[in-house]
Amino acid sequence: MLPPTTSTTLLRDLGADAQSPRWGELVARYRPALEGFLASRFPSLASESEDLLQETFLTLARRLPGYVHAPDEKGHFRNYLAGILRLHAAGAIRRRLREANALADAAALEPASGDMTEDELREWRHAACEVALSQFLADPATDERTKQVFLRVAIGGEKPAAVAADYGIERNAVDQIRHRVSKRLRALATTLAETADHPARQEPRKP
Repeated sequence: MLPPTTSTTLLRDLGADAQSPRWGELVARYRPALEGFLASRFPSLASESEDLLQETFLTLARRLPGYVHAPDEKGHFRNYLAGILRLHAAGAIRRRLREANALADAAALEPASGDMTEDELREWRHAACEVALSQFLADPATDERTKQVFLRVAIGGEKPAAVAADYGIERNAVDQIRHRVSKRLRALATTLAETADHPARQEPRKP
């Protein structure tokens, strides 16, 4: 499937009027690509796909008035939109894991027969990455600028030079933030995934 083309006129009209009848045009244009992204990256969230898509478009409606469409400098709009969906999907996974108490006891997600299948382990590891991202975003010890720079470059696909200019920092500082946060997320995701791979390493759940 070819990626949807972006109409600057459409984005401008919607940014100026949250009640514009042209919202149906934008949803029709981008929904198939978002559905495909969600199905390929987050298959476990199939039952929540409709809610996640609605949340994504609602978030976009709030952000559009301040959005500047400059693909050569800030990346494509479709990547920006996919980044919003990714964050909502990460939140859904985190809620699901919390409900299952999986962060404290990963064995709760194991099949009754014992060992996980390869597909289940693969999905767990992907979920672990999303949980790691959610924990990073919720960490009050990390300043908001670091979070936003990482999200815009690593998740939103924006150009590092453009993000650096927006925050008044050097391009090298953006690269350092991305590298530092990526390393931190990999370490956390690995820890979460290994908990599922080796449940014997877990501490007993406290009563």
